[in-house]
Amino acid sequence: MNLECTYQTPRATKKDQSMAVAINAIRRLESKIEDLTAAITTPNLSSVAPLPPPGPLFDHRSPQSTFSHPSPGSHVPVTLSSHSRNDRKSIHELAMSPQVATTPGKSPFSVPETHNRVSLSFSQHRVALWPSVKQILPADFVSARAELPQDYIMDIENHRVALPIHIDRPYGTLPDSWLMSLPQSAVKGLADAYFAVFHRNTPILDRFQFYSSTLGLAMENEFGHDIESCLVLAVLALGCLAVKAHEEGNFALPSRHPSTVGGFVHPEWYELTVDTPSGLKFFNEARKRFGFLMCQNDLQAGQFYMLLTLYYAQTLRPLDSWTTVNRAALCCTSILGHTESTDFDQWEGDMLSRLFWNTLMYESVITQELDLLPHSGLLNYESDTPLPKFMPCPRPKTSISGLLTDEDDSLFNFHFLAQAAHRILLTRVKQSLYYFADREGYPSASMTAEMHHQLEQWRANLPPSLQFSDNESADDSPSPAHVIAKAMLRSRYLVAKFHIGRPFLYKALHAPAYTNDAEYNEVREGLRGGMYWPTTMGLCTQMLSALPLKFGWCCQCFGQVLLFHAVARSPDPKLQDTLPAGWQEWVQIMMKLIESCARDSPGIAKDFELLRLLEV
Repeated sequence: MNLECTYQTPRATKKDQSMAVAINAIRRLESKIEDLTAAITTPNLSSVAPLPPPGPLFDHRSPQSTFSHPSPGSHVPVTLSSHSRNDRKSIHELAMSPQVATTPGKSPFSVPETHNRVSLSFSQHRVALWPSVKQILPADFVSARAELPQDYIMDIENHRVALPIHIDRPYGTLPDSWLMSLPQSAVKGLADAYFAVFHRNTPILDRFQFYSSTLGLAMENEFGHDIESCLVLAVLALGCLAVKAHEEGNFALPSRHPSTVGGFVHPEWYELTVDTPSGLKFFNEARKRFGFLMCQNDLQAGQFYMLLTLYYAQTLRPLDSWTTVNRAALCCTSILGHTESTDFDQWEGDMLSRLFWNTLMYESVITQELDLLPHSGLLNYESDTPLPKFMPCPRPKTSISGLLTDEDDSLFNFHFLAQAAHRILLTRVKQSLYYFADREGYPSASMTAEMHHQLEQWRANLPPSLQFSDNESADDSPSPAHVIAKAMLRSRYLVAKFHIGRPFLYKALHAPAYTNDAEYNEVREGLRGGMYWPTTMGLCTQMLSALPLKFGWCCQCFGQVLLFHAVARSPDPKLQDTLPAGWQEWVQIMMKLIESCARDSPGIAKDFELLRLLEV
């Protein structure tokens, strides 16, 4: 009869409602980070007529478009602007883009132009090149560092031996068919391990789609030269590392039938994980097949490149990981730049959002530390790409749908969103505070107070399930993923505290005559925030196979060891008084992490060799 059918809209479940509440809370927080500092363009804030408080504004398209409220006591004038795909000169784009961050007058987060202003690098390796540090630290260290290229990490890592290309397949199997002879329990066990560890902290794939579609297509094609086979093989390679992480932390592998024996138990297929590095056989099979797909730039290709990035990062190959994260970024920009509109309220659009934020967050870490690496331009699309909603993949009402439901999923989704918001906040710190001039009141005290306020707001607005105390330990968590997630949030909070204080430490070292008591206190708070990061101690360093951003944490520790030694040797008694109690013990903890990672990275090995000269 050609009548249009109408269906009743299903009610949101309790789980869907709690997810929406958490996402909106994080979006409100990111809005404060965006809007409260947008108009800092003059040193004399009192001469700027404050604008009337903005009314509530919400834009479902953009992560920063939420209800916004200025911080109490803030003198920062606030403006709100709407963002559209065609407006590439938005405040958000200018503020977030590292290409324009140091160009005077272009970024509303840049501080006013000042005579003899110095732009400070966010890289911890640059600490060794600070003029005062070279004067204070032992001559053996200074001369050894001077003999190296300025960017020796990139030089060393760029000339290291590539990963082996051989495939150590199981005995008695044929080169072209050994994958199809794998027992089903091995494939499922490795995939389950991947989703139990890496997926929860870097949610690149959709678990239901992987098990219900991707894995089946790969098996149907007998692991041919198709994108589904490449994705499955990359997951199996990371699954080997996840099994190793369970073994390192003595956690039982995921199973629907928990063993009565506590701790890790070797599965029947354990020999498949024994490679150097673990999972190499599957990784090489994936690389071999993807050679014929290398010009593919769609969503699945981007997911594959991010899985490669994750494997390279976990095996401490930073330049390889930068290469593949750039390719993932190209896939994202190819879709976003050549599509009329992406519906982020649909599942496929939400998956693109997940890929985008995973890619952007890792690229930010690697390019800020190795700051000569080119940027992909992905940040140009940040204002148009919302935080993911983690929408469920469309699925039929079958038994597998219930089997793949995990109540922990929403908890880890909250963790990911919180860390995305923190990444943006840390970029704000870099854009607004990382400058030096030999004058009083520089960097701005009001801007510094605002950065502290926004960090505390980030912490206070975390959902109840993510709240943390200053003294809690992550070592009592039920799984490797819980250990990592719990440690990452508290570590990120302390990292931001440390980085807010670092520009004032540079000032106290180079211009003590212009450093006031309040700025020395910023140094003190920064050094205190630079201690006892959960991700660099305890179970996290015991489970190195699962620790995310390993290269980033080692670089952070390298710079911190230098700074603690420089402050301890400083001729300025006021600066020495900022050293927190127990800093020597903390330095030894950091040295152990660097030493343990030096076995897998020649660049980090050189860092450890240099730091040993400080102990002489």
